[in-house]
This record gives sequence, structure tokens and C-alpha cells, in this order.
Amino acid sequence: MVKQQILNCDIVDLLHDGRGVGRIKGKAYFVEGALPGESVEFQVTNEKRNYAEGRIRSISLASEHRVVPDCKHFFRCGGCSLQHLEHQQQIEFKQNQVLNSFERANVKPESLLRPLSGSQWSYRRRARLAVQRARDGQFIIGFRNSGSRRIEPITECLVLDKPLAALLIVLPQWLKLLPADIAIFEIELVSADNAIAIALEASRRLKDDELAVVVKGIQSLGETALQLWWKVGKNGHFRRLDGGAEQLYFKLSGNLKFYFEPGQFIQVNGDINAKMVDQMLRLVSPSLSGVAVDLFCGTGNLSLPLSKQFKQVIGVEGLDGLVVGAAKNALENEITNTQFFTADLTKKNSLNQIEEIPKLLDLVVLDPPRSGALDVMPWVAESGAKQVIYISCHPSTMARDAKYLLDAGYTIKDLGVLDMFPHTAHVEAMALFEK
Repeated sequence: MVKQQILNCDIVDLLHDGRGVGRIKGKAYFVEGALPGESVEFQVTNEKRNYAEGRIRSISLASEHRVVPDCKHFFRCGGCSLQHLEHQQQIEFKQNQVLNSFERANVKPESLLRPLSGSQWSYRRRARLAVQRARDGQFIIGFRNSGSRRIEPITECLVLDKPLAALLIVLPQWLKLLPADIAIFEIELVSADNAIAIALEASRRLKDDELAVVVKGIQSLGETALQLWWKVGKNGHFRRLDGGAEQLYFKLSGNLKFYFEPGQFIQVNGDINAKMVDQMLRLVSPSLSGVAVDLFCGTGNLSLPLSKQFKQVIGVEGLDGLVVGAAKNALENEITNTQFFTADLTKKNSLNQIEEIPKLLDLVVLDPPRSGALDVMPWVAESGAKQVIYISCHPSTMARDAKYLLDAGYTIKDLGVLDMFPHTAHVEAMALFEK
């Protein structure tokens, strides 16, 4: 078969990235835009020996769960991949992804938690936008096309928090105030509880006279609490340039305030993050009150809520800036029973270097990146903690890591999915292990 060939097949499943899966003479075809139960015509875009990729052209038999995407950019923008599937079916797809990952690893939970879900629209409080200055000086902002470096110009985004979505219309005109020799590589938009931040990654700093023009322009964008942040290059650090002093924050779990800056990790879905923290607290046994360890703790998203139940909470994170942020958040919230440490959690024995972690632990919580927590799992399995709560953004690595706990005598009591990113194929899950 040659590239660009037109073929027909029945779609029997969804791949982990949301593409439909069909088979022709035993060979798998991954078809963008197709859903299970559909008969489709598609164009082959990439041919390999064991599989091929394609893009849907027409549907002769549509799924009963297919819907018309609400966003006019959906078929070109790479931001969402599942708007053509009913939202409830998206959640079921994600739950099946988690269960299938554990089944392949021969791991079976004792019970399933109800999926945590919320609004399917206006949920993203943070976004990174691609940006390009055209030859005529006009700015193009948006998201990359799926499988391409091309920027899809965006004038609306239904999953963005409404104040952020409103900025999409006015940002290109404001960006024209920048000097012609400054290249903008990326724009980060953040919606905190108290302000909106526009953070630019640029090729150089603004001079004083240039800054005055840009700041004056940003004040006319319509948002009263609007902050301007700036950094030079990928490795730079964001600095606030508009002269204000108020820090960005969001509230969580009993009126805790979490302060952060652009560039620092926060969960993009504030509603699901709050529900995730509440579910974690419900899963923790009320009989535990000693020491809890929070691995990949960030700025304390899980550590600080746990401090209300435990006498001591120890957070460990790989980035110094996040550790400083976590300690600052504890101080700002008048929490005195937490400690935070920096350690490279991608290296074996890194946790053994932290002498402040006692030998007797009640709880270990971990929320690692997509790559999982492979290098610290032996330590977690041997920690003796009565409970382990694992929050994951990649079910396959979570299932892989779970084997360490099962081999150490833990059982997986509960497993559930979190719909953190509606209309995308990203899957978040939470599991409780007990010993």
C-alpha cells in the first residue's frame, strides 16, 4: 500500500490518544476523527510495516455517540481531540483506558471510584499559546495543528476560562506595540482567583521607554486585574513588569491560599483539582495521624491539605523553585508542621539522602509526571506506610509502578478516573493501596 491511499474500514476501538482503531487484513489503522462503531473512508497519511495512520474523509455509518463539535476550530486545532464524542462517553473511554492498563499488568482493584467530573467547558485556567509575527507585522496566536508545527489562529476557545478566552481577540493588536526586533516565542495565560496574568517568553528585555508603552497598552485590554510577566529565552525566569506587587493565588480545601507564578506547575482544571484533593482526603484512613510523605509535591497542592490530619507532612520535589514555593505557601497559611526538600526523584536512593524522613510512616502520596515514579517505587514499597495514594497522568506507568507495591504486600483498594481535561485524550487517575 502506498502513502495517501484511500481505504474503508470499520472502527472497533479508540487508541490512547483518541484516534479510532480499525483493521484491514489484520493490520491496524489508526484513524484521526473516527469513533468505535463507525464505518469510515479515510486517507492513509503514514504507512509502517505493522500499522498505518490516516485521517477520516467520510462516514458511511456514524456512532450513536458522535456529536457536532461546538468549537469552530476543532478540526484544525491540536488542542482538543474528542469534541466529536459525547462528554459522558469520553469519561467512559478514559476509565476504560485506566482499567485496560491495569488489566494488562494483571492488577485488579477491589473497587472502582466514581469518576470525578465537572464542567466540560471553560475549565482551563492556564494555557500556553504559540505565536508568530507575520511579515506584515500582524501577530498570529493559537495552538499548533495536530501533528504539525503550523499555528492555527484562534479567535475563540471554549475550554479556556472565559476571561482568558476573551483575551484571544485583543492580544494580537496589543502585541503590535512591541518593538519590531523582539521575537515572541510563547505566551502563557493564567487565570488566578485574584488576577489574570499574561506571561511572554521573548528574545530580549524591554527598555524602559518600550515598557511604558506596552504596560499602558495592557491596561486598556479590559481586565482590571491584569498582570504582565516577561522572561528572556526558555531558561529565563519570569519577572513581573507592570509595577504591581500582589501575588497570584488560588484557594483550595478549607480556604487555603496557594501562591504561584507563571511558569510554575499548577493543575489547569481548578474544579477537578479541588475534587481530587477532597477525594484524597476521604480515602485517607481517619485512624492515621502520624507522618505523611508527599512525593512530587510541587508547591504543596496535596501537602498543605494533609497537614490538618497529620502531625508531620514532608514534601519532596525535584525543582528548587517549587520547594521554595511550597515552603512559602505553608508560611503564608500559618502551617507549621510541614517540611519541604529538593531531591532528584528520577534517581534511585535519592530519598535515602533525606535524613529528616522518619522510619515510621503512615501515608505516602505521590503525583508524578507522565514518566511515572519508577526510580522511587522501591523506596515507597519498602517505606512501611499503611496507605499509599498514587495520582497519575499516565495509566500505563501507574500500572507498571503498582507492581512494586503489590509485590511488597499491598493491595489496591480503590481506583478511579479524573476528568481533568475534557475533550482531550489525557487521562488522570487515582489509586489507593493499603497494607
